[in-house]
Amino acid sequence: HEIIKYQSDIVCLQEVDRDVFNCLLRPCLEAHGYQGYYSEKGVDDNSSVREGCAMFWSLDVFERVRLPDMKTFTFREMFQQFVCDERVHKSEWKSLKDVATLLTQHDHLQDVLFNKLGHVLQTVCLTEKRSKEKVLVGNTHLYYHPQASHVKCLKMLIACRQLEIESLENEHSPLIFCGDFNSTPDSGVMELLLNRFVDSGDKETWENLCTWEYEDGEGAGVGDLKHVESIDLEYPTSFPKLITAYEKAPEFTHYIECFAATLDYILATSNFGVVRSASTLSLEDMSQAMPNEFLPSDHISIVADFSFQ
Repeated sequence: HEIIKYQSDIVCLQEVDRDVFNCLLRPCLEAHGYQGYYSEKGVDDNSSVREGCAMFWSLDVFERVRLPDMKTFTFREMFQQFVCDERVHKSEWKSLKDVATLLTQHDHLQDVLFNKLGHVLQTVCLTEKRSKEKVLVGNTHLYYHPQASHVKCLKMLIACRQLEIESLENEHSPLIFCGDFNSTPDSGVMELLLNRFVDSGDKETWENLCTWEYEDGEGAGVGDLKHVESIDLEYPTSFPKLITAYEKAPEFTHYIECFAATLDYILATSNFGVVRSASTLSLEDMSQAMPNEFLPSDHISIVADFSFQ
């Protein structure tokens, strides 16, 4: 009911259960004039839960999209493509070459990125019916682990390289990028997205590079990895500047019993201007943690209107 009430032109969702998408979200939103698709997260553990990202767009506003143009990229495939391809290293994306060097020194991190985590990036290029202007939309969900800021930064670098490729293949289309980045506004991920650079000395990003263990406990020990050095991460000038829909970050977008933080974002290239952003709840508004009978998710919606400039 909340999603339909907003009457959004574009809807991006994360942590969507497969059956909820097939039996509830898709039929209901299609009945309200939306087209959309679902991208399931790959298996990264022994869990039987099947969830992923979903994206919808209004057919009153945008032209219908062919199925082959609704794209899903797994991070493991993007890492293998960009880190292992010498042609990419010769591009403007110098940081990708540095990532390749880092992973040759850190077998455990390479194993986590290539084999353990099944997160995906969705993209679709939409064409506005009246103006025929194109807009590329990206949607993703990053790994939750609080000690894995370096993993999230590496993934965001890779995601933005893929978004640049998709934009170039679609007439340099401007970008709207949404997701649950599992990163606070002062994190390395948001520093990279908004300020385009994360220093190798950034403690918050790199402090667990040699000590962090994947959640199954099969991590590498400190003694094995003393030779691994952190790296600078930087977007080249070819990648467009991003703005955020909320000039002042919400007090929280995720609120459970033991944790509250802003983790969810709507970003856009500077081809867009922010007209307005929906107000969000404050911690003072909350009498109990989420989910509850009034707020059935553990995340709140963030909503914004953009104008194309």
